[in-house]
Amino acid sequence: MRTDIFLQKASNLFLENRLLKFAIVVLALAVAFNSLFTLRAVTYQRVVLIPPTMTGTIEFVQGKPTDQYIRDLTRQVINLSATYSPATARAQFDELLKFYAPESYPKASTTWYALAGRVEEAQVSSAFYLEHIKIAKNDSIEVSGTSRQFATDTPLETKNKTFVIQFRIQDGRFYIVTLSEKLSRWQEKEK
Repeated sequence: MRTDIFLQKASNLFLENRLLKFAIVVLALAVAFNSLFTLRAVTYQRVVLIPPTMTGTIEFVQGKPTDQYIRDLTRQVINLSATYSPATARAQFDELLKFYAPESYPKASTTWYALAGRVEEAQVSSAFYLEHIKIAKNDSIEVSGTSRQFATDTPLETKNKTFVIQFRIQDGRFYIVTLSEKLSRWQEKEK
């Protein structure tokens, strides 16, 4: 590019300086424009996961999962925690403990391993038939269904149960904070 169109060398230098300033301004605007659209793309990005145990695609939009993802994980957690036999209880509870948040893990492992010991000693089996999943806004899930317990082949009890799962999503991972059975009104009055 020729910048020696003027007779005076100083005028040519001023022209070259203005041309360089213009180029810097154009580059700065291009970087700002690129940064703005990159930020927008990161904010509205979607991560699509298809884990092998899930029924379909799971989307995270702005760090929040779809309800289907939470329902699939809830089914898995409830099946691991409420349907067991003496032969499978310990292995299932090991897998269940992988879902617990680090701060909840010590108490949960004590509880679940104690239950596994009792199940193995008493030779008790349990089957939970899930009927309804309700996801609340405060990161909790209510799961209701029918629970049946057996000692070998003898039915012990059949009753409706509701479980409450407090959870959190951190870095796209589902963590259980607490998993407990919701007591009915008459059970709360007995306490």
